Amino acid sequence: MNLIIGPNNSGKSNLAKYFYYLKSIASEELSKGGAISVATELDESQTWSWKKEKIACEILLSSDNAFIDESKASYKVSEHQIALSCCHDVIANTSVLNMKVGGKPIFNDSNLICSDLESEKWVDPTDDIAGFNDNNFYWNHFLNSMVFVDPIRHHSRNSDNSQSYYFDGALIIKELNKLRVDKANPSYWAGYKKQIKDWLTDILSEVVINIDIVENELRLEFQSGLTFSLDELGTGVSQIVMLLSHLWINKDVHLNVFLEEPEANLHPESVVKLVNIFEKELVNHRFFITTHSPSLIDCINDNWAVYRTLKSQNGASSITPNDNIIKHYETLDALGVKASQILQANTVLWVEGPSDRIYLKKLIDIFSDGELQEGKDYSFLYFGGTNLASFTVLDDLDQNLINILSTSRKAYLITDSDCSSQTSRDSETFKTYLSSMLGRVQAANADNTGLDSSVEDYVKVWITEGREIENYICKDLLFGVLTEQGFKRESIGKGEERKELELTITQSSDFIFEKFNSFDKAISDYYQYQDQTLLDESTIKNIALSYANKKVPIAKAIVKKLTKTHCSILDLESQMEHLVAFINK
Repeated sequence: MNLIIGPNNSGKSNLAKYFYYLKSIASEELSKGGAISVATELDESQTWSWKKEKIACEILLSSDNAFIDESKASYKVSEHQIALSCCHDVIANTSVLNMKVGGKPIFNDSNLICSDLESEKWVDPTDDIAGFNDNNFYWNHFLNSMVFVDPIRHHSRNSDNSQSYYFDGALIIKELNKLRVDKANPSYWAGYKKQIKDWLTDILSEVVINIDIVENELRLEFQSGLTFSLDELGTGVSQIVMLLSHLWINKDVHLNVFLEEPEANLHPESVVKLVNIFEKELVNHRFFITTHSPSLIDCINDNWAVYRTLKSQNGASSITPNDNIIKHYETLDALGVKASQILQANTVLWVEGPSDRIYLKKLIDIFSDGELQEGKDYSFLYFGGTNLASFTVLDDLDQNLINILSTSRKAYLITDSDCSSQTSRDSETFKTYLSSMLGRVQAANADNTGLDSSVEDYVKVWITEGREIENYICKDLLFGVLTEQGFKRESIGKGEERKELELTITQSSDFIFEKFNSFDKAISDYYQYQDQTLLDESTIKNIALSYANKKVPIAKAIVKKLTKTHCSILDLESQMEHLVAFINK
């Protein structure tokens, strides 16, 4: 299975156009004993040849190609690397078809044959020299294997197409009728009916109990009791019937099938089921499917090759393999596919806990002017501090780790540094579990890159410049909330042990809260007994714990008063600008 995917006007159809051109110019009997020269004329419809004087193509034949009469070839694909080469001279209106063995051409420009590939000895071609008929043999097999499926098929259309390699549905009833009346092989018709019924039942999720030709019309009978002709079926369903019928008729032939946009007029689930039939049931065929739909990406396995088409600024198209997850993500980006289109968030923000979510949601509202919406543009997941050591960004790094990108194509990790000093913050070994996570991101980034993107374009990590996210809160605002009724500690102890408390400061200007201070410890240090005696260490820890246990209510109280005027602390402004830009991307 070969999937060629890309947005409109990116050049997806050029590959099929080129091979269709090859097929058409070599439709006559090909010469033997030399390179095959064909007179051609390239017009503007051959968009793959624009602004070129000479176009070269090389087609490598895989070793698992099945040639029934391979004994007729001197050089066999099972023993040699065989490539078909062609050169199109636009000015001279000539196309030359040749072949290579192990990278060396069989015939040269003077049409001499290479009688010894190692010494590259060139002689006049005679039929006793190895390879004399091979160019004709392989080109005939390759060209005869190609079938091109019209994206708009209809069994009753008036078609002037007489080429067997171009399927537009016009002759499908005639082909099926021949199968039906073939008295010598009655099992063929019965086999066709059974297989098509099973396939359609699977694709349509409705039981088809019979298919037959009645008065020159193909009719389908459903378990519901309804019967429809092809004309009465929906466009998508009728095209499936015609295509599968044609492929079943030719199921024993090894074909290269070029199919454009199978998703046209079909439900996405039906497209997936159709392609599964191609892959698992029609195993003698190799499919080249062009599409700009992301539906088929979910079908990808080791039997698939996925290619992305791109158009450069000069109008030229390129087709490149999608051979890692980042290139798949780039393709989805190019198609404009967003998770929000299926009611999922475009970006997942991984945070340590609920108070972080409260702050960040408010900050995103502020820095996006309220345009970004939680649940659509972004959503939150909690990783719970040291649990971050259990996460990775790609499946193949460690089977025991959780893949962050499996939850979303874009992920942003926001984590506290938990550093108590600038020295520890600057250290390469701070927060060991975080260091291990960053190491895995870097390792993934080294081995997985796209054409223009890398892992870091889809996974970002923000480590707070200070100790924790609360260190981004303006000191005046934080102090005001911490000393409000409901948060301020009025006493400690119970019953006769109860003692009244008071703060030693009343103004936020006297409140020392620096980038590596813990907010709960910072405020608890300003408490004393009402008789102005000092607290012991255990009492201070008790007060700090009471603040720590109220992190979520404190965060809710703070964000009610938080405005952009409070957001110039440390690197908060630049980090939020990066975050908003990432979500919007």
